Parts: sequence; structure tokens; C-alpha cells
Amino acid sequence: MNSKKFLRDQIISKIKHKIQHHELKPNEVINEVQICNDLNVSRTPVREAFIHLVADGILEKIPSKGYKIQEIDYKSKLNLYNIIAVLDAFAATLAVDNITENDIVKMHECIDKIDIAIKYEKFSDYYTLQDQFHKIYVNKCNNPMLIKMLNDLSTGPLHRSYFSTDKDKMFSALKEANNEHRKIVELFKNKNKEELENFLRFTHWATKYPDLI
Repeated sequence: MNSKKFLRDQIISKIKHKIQHHELKPNEVINEVQICNDLNVSRTPVREAFIHLVADGILEKIPSKGYKIQEIDYKSKLNLYNIIAVLDAFAATLAVDNITENDIVKMHECIDKIDIAIKYEKFSDYYTLQDQFHKIYVNKCNNPMLIKMLNDLSTGPLHRSYFSTDKDKMFSALKEANNEHRKIVELFKNKNKEELENFLRFTHWATKYPDLI
């Protein structure tokens, strides 16, 4: 990969990350100068990144103003959750026999750090840590194609955890989700593949709070 393409792809990744973490919000208008200053890069790779993000349906060009963050409809969000539920649960069952004591420790560490993120209402930290938690076992599934599919979903612009301007409601839902992480670790320790798959697919990834996705 040449340096120009690498820089463009890095900018694309950073913009998607900002959208995931609600640092850039649906219908918000951004422009090249804003992103150049924010990321400390030149205009050419930013312009190329915008072109790709428009083609992917993530940005919409607004004449004389810049680019608007596309709002993702509820149906698309629900579809994503359903896909992740199946793939993540499948990866977990494949990983059960490969999970080590060290992996269990790492998952517990993520859970403890998530508790702290919730306590101090650090949504971005929560999102990053819950992603780390799931990747611990996904990376142990011994199926490179499945790992890539889940990684591609995780780097997309759609966030995969609850979000709301009602912080009490949101962090209450996140606390419930972290308690589910504890259950997931318990099922890994017990090597209960069937219950683990069902719990991930029909409980953990279920859309229990549709107004928060």
C-alpha cells in the first residue's frame, strides 16, 4: 500500500471512529478544513477520504457547505445487530476450546475497566473496552474469515452499543450489558457451548432497548 492510500485509509478510519463514538453526529455538517485541522493532515487525502465515504453512503455532499453525516435508519441498525449476534455467537462456540486462563483474566480486566467507565460516564471508553472484550474470544475462534467479517463490522460507522442523551437511562443499560459480560465469562469457564451461543445471540445482542440503538 502506497503512503497516500495509507493516509487516506487512516483518515477514513478516524472519521468512522468519530461517528461510532458520537463525536460526529448524524446530520452534522463537516468540511475539509475542519477535518484537516482536527487530524493535522493536508487537504488532498481528506478530499479523497470524503469521496470514498460518500460512495459508501456514510457522507452526503452538501453544495457550498461541505458534507453531512448520513443518518442510519433503525432497520439498518437492527439488521446489523442481528448479523453480529449470529457471527459473534458462532465465533464464541469455536473459541471455547481455545480459551486460556490468561484470556479469562483479560476478559475480567475489561469488565472491571468497563465498570469504571460507567461510573465516570465515559461512553467512548466503554465502547472501546467492550470491543476489546469481544475480540479476546473472537480472535481465538481459529477462523480467519470469520474474524475478518467481525473486524470489518467493528470498524464500520455504526456504533454497536447503546447511546442516548438520557445519560441515566443509557448507563443503566450499559451496566446491564456489562453484567452480561460476566455471564459470558462464566459460560466460557464452564465450556458450555450451546448455552454460550444462545446467550450471546438471544440475550446479549438482543435489542432490549430499541430506542437506544
